[in-house]
Amino acid sequence: MSDDFDRLRELRPDRVQPDDPAEPTVFAREKEKLMSTIDATREGAAPMLRMPDVYARLAYEDERAALDYLVRVFQLAEIREARTEADESMLAWLRVGDGVVMIGHANAEIHRIHSPRRLGNTTVQMMVYVRDVDAHYAHAVAEGAEITMDLEDAFYGERRYEATDLEGHRWHFGERHADIKARGGAVPQDPQGGKS
Repeated sequence: MSDDFDRLRELRPDRVQPDDPAEPTVFAREKEKLMSTIDATREGAAPMLRMPDVYARLAYEDERAALDYLVRVFQLAEIREARTEADESMLAWLRVGDGVVMIGHANAEIHRIHSPRRLGNTTVQMMVYVRDVDAHYAHAVAEGAEITMDLEDAFYGERRYEATDLEGHRWHFGERHADIKARGGAVPQDPQGGKS
C-alpha cells in the first residue's frame, strides 16, 4: 500500500541536508548549552543555576513595580530563589537566555546608584537578545511599552527595537539575522537593512 509519505519513509536522517547551511555561531551556542546540561546531569544533579561573571544592577525608586513591569512587559524571568528582601527594599535577579540583570532600590547613600527618573536621563542601555524579536516587540507594544526605536533591521545583521522602562532605563532588544534564519524566519537580502 502506497501513500503520500512513501518518499519520507525512504529518507535516511544522515542524508538529509538543510535548504540553507546553518550559521556556525548558532550551533556553537546550542552545543555549549547542551554540553553544560549533560555535564550537570552526569553527576546526578539537576542543571545548576549559573550566574554570569559580570551582570548589571539597575536602580529603581520602586523596585517592586519595576520587577512586575520587566516580567510582564519585557518577558524577563525572575530567578525567584535568588530574591532578597529587607525592610522596605528588595533585590531581584532576572534572566533572559543566558543573561542576568539585578534590580534593586536606588541607593545613593551607599552604592551611589540612581534611578534615571531622579536624574532625568537614561544612564545605561541594556542589550538583550531574544528569540523571535517580532513577537517580543508585539507583546511589549500590547502591554503598553514606551517604544523609543521602532522594530527595524540593522546593517550589521540584527533585527532590533528599543524601549524605555517605567523609570527610564533604556532596553535594546534584538535577534541576530543568523538566529532568525536558523529558526526558519526571513531575513533581509540587502545588508543595509530593508525587508525581504
